[in-house]
Amino acid sequence: MPEPLRRIFTATLVLGVPGAGKTSLLGTFATYLWETYHKVLLLYSWDGGAIPTGVQRLMKQGLIRFWRARTRSADMLGIETLYLATKGYWPRHINPETGETSPAVELVPPVTAAYRLTCRRSGELLASLPTIGALLPTYCAACKTMHPAGELTVTEDVHRTKGFELVGGVAFDGLTSMTGVVMDHMDHARGQGQIGGEKAAFGGVVSSGSIKLGGNNRADVGFGQTRGQQFVANSLGIPHLVEGPIFTALSMEATDEGGLAIVGAKLPGRAATDEASAWFGNVMEVGRSSDDAGRDHHTLFLRPFVDAQNRRHLLKTSASPSGLPDQLVDRANEPWSQANLGIVFRMLDDDLRAALAEEIDGAPGLMGTPTDYGETFSVTAPAAPAAQTAIPPLTAPLSAPPAVVTPAVAPAPPAAAVPVAAGPPVATARRRQAAPAGPPANAAAAPPPPPGKPPARMPAGAPTDADVT
Repeated sequence: MPEPLRRIFTATLVLGVPGAGKTSLLGTFATYLWETYHKVLLLYSWDGGAIPTGVQRLMKQGLIRFWRARTRSADMLGIETLYLATKGYWPRHINPETGETSPAVELVPPVTAAYRLTCRRSGELLASLPTIGALLPTYCAACKTMHPAGELTVTEDVHRTKGFELVGGVAFDGLTSMTGVVMDHMDHARGQGQIGGEKAAFGGVVSSGSIKLGGNNRADVGFGQTRGQQFVANSLGIPHLVEGPIFTALSMEATDEGGLAIVGAKLPGRAATDEASAWFGNVMEVGRSSDDAGRDHHTLFLRPFVDAQNRRHLLKTSASPSGLPDQLVDRANEPWSQANLGIVFRMLDDDLRAALAEEIDGAPGLMGTPTDYGETFSVTAPAAPAAQTAIPPLTAPLSAPPAVVTPAVAPAPPAAAVPVAAGPPVATARRRQAAPAGPPANAAAAPPPPPGKPPARMPAGAPTDADVT
């Protein structure tokens, strides 16, 4: 058998009336996963119907891991269970034989992110944290130092959670019951006064001991429809699957916007019946058909059709127009020999392989398709500036000070030539001795007088040096 291609898978919906064989069909999906990929199936069950013998056989063989999700029954945990389950979470502790858990069991994700702290000096692994927010100063016994966060090397490690190593597919049985849990939650929340708005039809709260029920209104119906779409979208983000998630749902007759009779998924409100098929890439319906001898056969309808009651069944497929037949019909006395999800997915593989055989000249192929996009930029540190001569301090002289030239003093004239004024000669000698020869060369100039104040003048008639001879 050729190696299966890794298709870009999508979610698949299997419709059917009660007892049509929807859950049994999920067993064919588990067999396909093991035979093709050696992977197992996680089966989340909200339906109250029976678990077929074939499914129980696969459970005991370990090809199906079964969880009866309603056993996580603690008060007001219904919507949380739905949200986490459709993201691939699984109970930390579970009875693998019955699928039962404790009422408030912890749910663990399919992948775990751990942050490893390593000492930069010794290289020792100091801690493994669940979140980066838990990073604190950590002691290293090797180098005997308490390191702050900035001195530690933090490495992110994202890996498959313990126990999920063999998981390759998920199935949710069924979407009708899952949206019913949402409506039940809203009923209890309104009875407890947590939400208000429009009252239910009976207009009050029904009390019985500790139980208070408020009923549902039109807003709850719209809320339930939105949650159903969200559950399908959540499942498309589950990592490490080899085939897309599978949902089952009860089929329901309704009318579309044009008034035509349609058959689609049974969800809160009739409007969702027309819309739900758009949430999936493949929509199939399991039922029965009769041969010419009047014998019934399990039949898996793959493409839209109009039945004898003139109702249009809202089915679809992601295959090419010729990739899948309209229906797969079991052979007599061989249930699920043709009406089989494994056969459907193998046909989808063959359809893609045939499409790839039609080559396009010059196509680059996956080898020529880049995996990294965007430009990278780098900044080069500037070169260190050349060494500069230190600037001398301002107090240091830039050069040798100029020589001070003292002006020559003319010799005094002879005594006979100098007229002598009246007065004692001693006073004259004292006055000439007290007069300075002149200001020193490095003396600072006298500050100017304050503005607005005239320079001091000697009084009129006062004698000057020129008058003293």
